[in-house]
Amino acid sequence: MRSDSIEAEGARRRLHDALRAVRSADRQVPCEVTPQLWTSNIRSEREAAGYRCRSCPVRVQCVEASEFERVGVWGGKVRAAGSLEW
Repeated sequence: MRSDSIEAEGARRRLHDALRAVRSADRQVPCEVTPQLWTSNIRSEREAAGYRCRSCPVRVQCVEASEFERVGVWGGKVRAAGSLEW
């Protein structure tokens, strides 16, 4: 297994664990409430998703996992076609 694959798996595991902790406290993260915004092709919807990330309890773990993702909004970062926006 390549080093970046190991790092990606670790980041995804930490995000998964953080999400599980939030759910066990009967809470939700913003991307579970309106998931379509996080993968939208419409820039204004992605920006709205990124704004909602600001108060997310798993934002730190999500930002870490974003380093290994290609598309979508991750912890307030917008990834689209190889680019990265804040």
